[in-house]
Order: sequence, then structure tokens, then C-alpha cells
Amino acid sequence: MGAEELLLRVINKSHRQKAIRTIGMGTASQITENNCVVLRDGQPELHDVRFHATEAKPGSRVTEIPAAGSSVIYAIIENQATEAVILKCGEIERVIIEVADTKYQIDADGYLMSKGSESMKKILEDLIKVVQGIIVINGRGPSIPELTAIKNRLKTFFKQEGGEL
Repeated sequence: MGAEELLLRVINKSHRQKAIRTIGMGTASQITENNCVVLRDGQPELHDVRFHATEAKPGSRVTEIPAAGSSVIYAIIENQATEAVILKCGEIERVIIEVADTKYQIDADGYLMSKGSESMKKILEDLIKVVQGIIVINGRGPSIPELTAIKNRLKTFFKQEGGEL
């Protein structure tokens, strides 16, 4: 018995008398920031399947966004197909952690760390720009080629809000 099958059995057994009426497996499709479509073998598609059990406003949550075409375990609440939620993803495309005005996002393009209108990438780039402007009359100043190389490394590691590199 696979881990997903065991998870389905445990959840199904523990929630028989509660609000979750259906638990199943499907394939994630048409991914957005908040929901997706779940394709099911021999059954109608489930539309607007949420990544969170409640429709709480962003501000204090962790969101696992499944990769398109990956397996997902979903639950249908109170037998309402319009009230479906993803329980587990076979493959994660992106993870977003939000706490108040702080946001961490991790995906294949890199990391985004921001607080309000500031981002870690922008702060580090601004620091490097200032250091590159240092003029040393006597002695040895910072190596501009090395600082430029570090700045380019930051571009591959961090990303700006909206996906800009």
C-alpha cells in the first residue's frame, strides 16, 4: 500500500461522520494563485478547487501550489463539488509563505523574500551599487569585477515581485 493510499484511508476513516464526504485522487490542471481544476478518471472535472480549506484573506498562511499535470489528493466538503480543497500535491510547483506583510516564495526560478515594498534582492543590489561607487585614492579598493559577479549570482538566486529577475 502506497503512502497516498494510506493517507486516503486514514483521512476517510477519521472524517466519516464529519463535513468531508469525499476524498479522491486526480490530476491538477489550469493552476492559478488560489485554485485549480482537478481532472478525475471517469468523473466530471472539479473546478475552482481551493488550495486552502477556507477562503481567508492572504496574510498568514502557507500555500503549496501543485505542478500542472501532477497527482493531487482532494476533498469535497459536505458533498458540494463547489466546496473542494486540495489536501496534498504529488509535485509542488511553488510554495508561498505569507505572514502579515512579509512574503516568501520558492519556485524553480528562485527565491522571493519581501516585506512591504522592500525585497531582499533589491536591498542587496543597492548595497553592491553603493560599494561599486567607492573610490580609493591610496591602497586597494573593492574589486568591481568580483562585486559584479556577486550581483549576477544574486539575479539567479533571488527574483523581484512579479517574477522579474
